[in-house]
Amino acid sequence: MAQLRVDAKTNEHKAALEMLGILPIKGKIITGDAMFTQRDVCSEIIKRGGDYILVAKENQPTLVANITAAFAEPEAGLSLAC
Repeated sequence: MAQLRVDAKTNEHKAALEMLGILPIKGKIITGDAMFTQRDVCSEIIKRGGDYILVAKENQPTLVANITAAFAEPEAGLSLAC
């Protein structure tokens, strides 16, 4: 792993994007807290061949509702019958 100092003029989100650019994440699962539930972070992980698990807290009700709805409905054309 690596560490990156977060400068006073930036934040962890931007530092995370920089860190993703230098770490070998292909085939790895990246975990993070709710701060990293950002499209650009997720896109970078996928683009570099990784997967992610990010926590969504109850203080983000719209995000939690969107995630719940996405997993509540089966994909179109997907049959669950055996």
